[in-house]
Amino acid sequence: MATVRVAIHEAMRQARALAVGDDPTADELAVGLEAAQGLVLDIHEARGPMWDIDVAGPYIAAENQRLRVEAGDTVQITLPNSVSMFGAYDPYDYGFCPGYPAPPVGSTGPADGVEFRAPRDGTRIEIVGTSQALYFYRADLNAWMPATGLTLDTELPFNARLTSAFEALLAERLAEVVSDAAPTPGLARRIARGRSALFLQTGRRHGRRVGEYY
Repeated sequence: MATVRVAIHEAMRQARALAVGDDPTADELAVGLEAAQGLVLDIHEARGPMWDIDVAGPYIAAENQRLRVEAGDTVQITLPNSVSMFGAYDPYDYGFCPGYPAPPVGSTGPADGVEFRAPRDGTRIEIVGTSQALYFYRADLNAWMPATGLTLDTELPFNARLTSAFEALLAERLAEVVSDAAPTPGLARRIARGRSALFLQTGRRHGRRVGEYY
């Protein structure tokens, strides 16, 4: 599994700031950790809007929800094992239910494929309140991984198949700080592929999108 430390080491090698067999210094690791945290938050923002939901009591979250807890309050928020396939609507109402789709409902039960499914890889849950938190779902680990408060030995919050993509974007960010060498054409291509991989996520199923016409 790739930790933040491993990603920083590989990114610095790609940026030609390290020779083979060398290790980053403490200052370089500190700069790399800051860059990695900033990159994770940039990716969070780039993946689009979330449902804003006010929470006043115990709540099981669902994917792509930002849960707002009243200032000073403390509530129990549970990360889901599965999420509703149809939000809060009856899937058999033939589309006659008025209004906008309701946010999906989270559950600690199994994904039965009838009413509940597994969370999609890379989806997020954000908690805003007295305690702040952000989680990304990693389908390869079947776990919600923390995406803030990263340390050098924290697992990356992205699926392992996206590790090289994250390292390429981190190399782009670090190149101007830790290296005097210009990016090579090969690195430029890796950065372009990495950006597409992280933002398009072609390796996972995406929700259906329907145009709205007036």
